[in-house]
Amino acid sequence: MKIPQGFNFAAVNAGVKSPEATRLDMGLIVCSKSAEAVAFFTRNKVKAAPVQIGMLQAAHGRVRAVLANSGNANACTGEKGIDDAQRLMCCVADNLGISPEEVFPMSTGVIGVKLPVERMLAKIPELAKSLGEDPQVFVDSIMTTDTFAKTASRQVGLATVFGLAKGAGMIAPNMATMLALVLTDASLTRTELDGAVRGCLEKTFNAITVDGDTSTNDTLLVLASNCIEVEKAAVIEAIQDVMQELAIKVVSDGEGATKLITITVTGATNDEDAARVARSVADSLLVKTALFGQDPNWGRIMCAIGNSGVKIVEQAIAIHVAGMPFVLDGKEAPGFDEQHGHAVLEPREVAIDIDLGLGKGTFRVWTTDMSYKYVEINAAYRT
Repeated sequence: MKIPQGFNFAAVNAGVKSPEATRLDMGLIVCSKSAEAVAFFTRNKVKAAPVQIGMLQAAHGRVRAVLANSGNANACTGEKGIDDAQRLMCCVADNLGISPEEVFPMSTGVIGVKLPVERMLAKIPELAKSLGEDPQVFVDSIMTTDTFAKTASRQVGLATVFGLAKGAGMIAPNMATMLALVLTDASLTRTELDGAVRGCLEKTFNAITVDGDTSTNDTLLVLASNCIEVEKAAVIEAIQDVMQELAIKVVSDGEGATKLITITVTGATNDEDAARVARSVADSLLVKTALFGQDPNWGRIMCAIGNSGVKIVEQAIAIHVAGMPFVLDGKEAPGFDEQHGHAVLEPREVAIDIDLGLGKGTFRVWTTDMSYKYVEINAAYRT
């Protein structure tokens, strides 16, 4: 996989979650020059220390280094959390010969636990000295309950767009519970970069949900090293393609999930109403558990549509699952067969198409089912 020019990667084990841990848990990305930067963050009112700092860093619009860790979210840690993150940023800056304001922090993991700063500080010189061209080490260092590494790339002439992300649970629209980065060596102004990301955020990272929870640490950072002149419209499209691929990979790795569900709503009064309906269905625990059990209980979908709070006409609603009519004119579709309905829910990927029959509004959401494994993972996440 080709990596954008100007970027290098490193990772170490710093025992972030526990001194006994042996996996990579602290990563670093460094750009050879100050990169154009845009970032988007969780809308949760409780924001982790790295998010609070990152919001200020992003306002400057320039980033040279990204320091990330897994195992500890550094959230709900008060002023100590801010101070700890800043100490780590200063140490990175000293080792790289750059300004602390050019270091962007990211954390993911357990909420409410202070960072083991001394262990982490001791590892930063090693981190800075081990920079290389392999991004996989960084990807590995930010994974928590992820079951696979999430990367995506596109080529636009000589330019490259490369993205990486972590995320598996506590995922809801308005940024998943995730850390995501998109890197490019294409020449783009900050305004162009912001427009590219903002233009598709709602239909990519804000259109996925696993469990309806938005985390304290969600962050998307996009950097352009401006090494290569290339046709800008094509690069912008490539950035959006990478964002969509990463978003789908994140939701497909939902904790304990056995299915990736695509919910497409059409016929709404407007796109906003379509989005509310799609998310209501995607977040319904009754719908999600029915999908896990391969139970063609279309009444649960109708119930979730009605709970969305948008204007509907029950008699106008049609629902197709994997192309099979479940509901027509707000009632069970003629010829609906329970056994066939069960069969179309067996595959790993299932499409649910809902037509509200009222207008031209549309929206698409990706979600998962809800399994026993989800409960098992999250019942013991901290202990």
